[in-house]
Amino acid sequence: MTTLETIPFPAELDPWRPVQRVLVLADMDAVSHGLAETSGASRVSDVEAGTLLRQVQRTAWATGAAYCHFRLAASSETAKHHLGLVTASANNQWSIRKGVDGADQAITEELDGLAAKVHAEQARKHGKTRTDLVILIGQDHAYGPSVRQLRLLGVPTWVLQPGQYISHHLYRPAACVTRVRPTLAPPAAPEAPTGS
Repeated sequence: MTTLETIPFPAELDPWRPVQRVLVLADMDAVSHGLAETSGASRVSDVEAGTLLRQVQRTAWATGAAYCHFRLAASSETAKHHLGLVTASANNQWSIRKGVDGADQAITEELDGLAAKVHAEQARKHGKTRTDLVILIGQDHAYGPSVRQLRLLGVPTWVLQPGQYISHHLYRPAACVTRVRPTLAPPAAPEAPTGS
């Protein structure tokens, strides 16, 4: 059995170290379709998607964080396609929503909830007490405003890009972007952002 490598921690995140809390959010619609773009298939298999999720999980814990929370969001169609992953996952990891933008809404709610929590924590303690890091597997423009808000609060977002393209609305506020692939090879540099 091959040991999964962690995704190399980008130098752009060094100013935020040490990391104490990590929130990992995965847009499974983007994972399912994005990783399949170069193969000609419409979606990746459970094995390929699961391998990426395990690699990201190992990477999150390798940051040295005392606390890592994982949330996977998917449309009902993606959840049906990856039913094996859904049933094999721990309780309360998946948020499944109807419609094309179901995963986007669930992840945006998580990001906005974290922003509200950090804002309240900073107001109560008159300054930042802990370092947070968000690892977001996605590429959609819908996350841009929430990622920007978190960055203004001092919380960086490391975007793991599963597809060939990423929206510039997400690329610009992200602390860094790493392209991920369904293989165990090291991730490549991201493609230029699109205008969507």
